[in-house]
Amino acid sequence: MKFWLYILVFTGLSLTLHSQILNYYFGNLHSHTAYSDGNKDAGTTGVSTPSASYAYAKLSQNFDFMGISEHNHYSSSNNPGMFRSLYAPGLAQAAASNTGTFLCLYGMEWGTSVNGHVIIYGVNQLIGWETSGVPGNAPNYDVYNDKTDYDGLFTKIKSYPNGFATLAHPGSTEFGNLSNSSYNPIADSAIVGSVFKNGPAFSTATNYLDFAGSGSDYYFEYYRKILSKGYHVGITYDQDNHYTTFGRTNAGRLVVITPTLTESNFYSAMKSMHFYASDDWNCKLDFKINSSIMGDSTSGTVRPTIDVTHNDGDGEIADSIKVWAGEEGSGSYPTVIKVVKSTNTLSHTDLVQAAGKNYYYFIEVVQQDGDRIISSPIWYRLSIFAGVDELNNNFTFLVAPNPVKGTLYISTSLTSSCEIEISDVSGKIIHSEKLESGNGMISTEKFASGFYTVKISNGKFIQTKKLIIE
Repeated sequence: MKFWLYILVFTGLSLTLHSQILNYYFGNLHSHTAYSDGNKDAGTTGVSTPSASYAYAKLSQNFDFMGISEHNHYSSSNNPGMFRSLYAPGLAQAAASNTGTFLCLYGMEWGTSVNGHVIIYGVNQLIGWETSGVPGNAPNYDVYNDKTDYDGLFTKIKSYPNGFATLAHPGSTEFGNLSNSSYNPIADSAIVGSVFKNGPAFSTATNYLDFAGSGSDYYFEYYRKILSKGYHVGITYDQDNHYTTFGRTNAGRLVVITPTLTESNFYSAMKSMHFYASDDWNCKLDFKINSSIMGDSTSGTVRPTIDVTHNDGDGEIADSIKVWAGEEGSGSYPTVIKVVKSTNTLSHTDLVQAAGKNYYYFIEVVQQDGDRIISSPIWYRLSIFAGVDELNNNFTFLVAPNPVKGTLYISTSLTSSCEIEISDVSGKIIHSEKLESGNGMISTEKFASGFYTVKISNGKFIQTKKLIIE
């Protein structure tokens, strides 16, 4: 299969997906009830359970979904105080509270403040490490994972069909020193987002005006840093409620783009990174490269044209729209390549992207009142075609989709035959074959889920890529 045909095949899939009418849903995935260390005002509000908290949230303005992410461990009563026996009832209350117009989800905030907190959804068992010292709940987990073992955690999350993780209020050395280490495909396979703003977690405000302050509550730099490392993550927004304030502390929202607000569509949108972070509770941000929307990975034979439309429900005009861009895995922070002022639209063609390189682009909007909206990226590869290997004394290749479950497509810039080898983490070659035209497809159904290396050789040069098989 020639490289141009590969592009047509996958572009066709993207067009089919995005030909659906997509809607915007505003909510929050980071909050707590009295099942761990939330609802601290339950004595006066009478709200202490997930069911009562969902009922409260449904009455909040411009609020379409809420996830309760209880702390996954106990330590001591209300600090954070989570029992394994409460996790299944929490899931059941979320399911019973769904109405079709408001989506209720239940998950966990895994980890400690020293090692880093991870927000987890789509996992129907409590993951933990406490083997003793928890009244009536020893061991205090359904699935064991050491509290310092983040590779183990991310591997477990990926084993659940709907499982995904986002990074909560990340510190520079947390999650196994993720942001200061080399790219980790295990982490990348499970993490879909990193937060823009968090909290204020212990606010009691219900007037929608108590926004997180500057400094540690803004995590935009961390987002840019892990993107520079090569991670494929979007950007989230967390209120981190510990009082009965769900949706009302401020107007900040995680905005998810999906056809309808079903649990299935929601999980799919989150895992596809079709979401953005917004200080504004009714701002609709449309960001595309061709037919691809934020969160997508795509490629083309022409330089990418970025199209943006800012549509605020209150009629605000964007004070500025910025396009950020960076080279995937370069280690260099993304930079602003285009700015427009006092307009709601932007169209820009990036004339700088080098052929054969993978770039990512994301959008920052600043409204006239200072509210900021940050998008998840679109990853774009400017393709190289036949003959370029002679010009560059090298060649390029793509494997897609990655992660893969089913058929893996291989496309190279070579015009002649080459050898492909797939090896597991121990270095054992589990598959090899000759690709006559430098392109082909392989069924991965016979391979175990896990992490692999794909090697392409044309007799002169060798290229390798990491591969995840689900």
